[in-house]
Amino acid sequence: MDYPVGSSGKLPQHYLLLCEIAARVQELDELLPSSGKAPGGIRVINRLGAVERRSRRAYRLLLDMLSQQESFSESFENLGARRDHSRQSWLQNAQADIELIKEVWPEVGTVMTELIKRRTVDDDADDQYR
Repeated sequence: MDYPVGSSGKLPQHYLLLCEIAARVQELDELLPSSGKAPGGIRVINRLGAVERRSRRAYRLLLDMLSQQESFSESFENLGARRDHSRQSWLQNAQADIELIKEVWPEVGTVMTELIKRRTVDDDADDQYR
């Protein structure tokens, strides 16, 4: 019997990413199982969604700090320039966003606060040596 052989054409990038996210959510569910509340994967998704509903800017900052971490590697001037802001403006926005994140996800917000404080101190020290 001849069975048609499906072509293994390249899948769209968004589909591959969705599959990767689903696999990672499933891993979180296994690592952080339900103990009277939702499994870990859905808790993460719910918190990300809650942050985004309150502020898209805070959501983008949170994702950056959890993934690419450009907010740690680029200068405050460069980060501010992306949105036509100053260094000080970017930092003030980040601090406000982190306070909002703390309301939704206290553990992560606290770590973000410490990282921004440390980064600010390091940045100020670098300015003194220029």
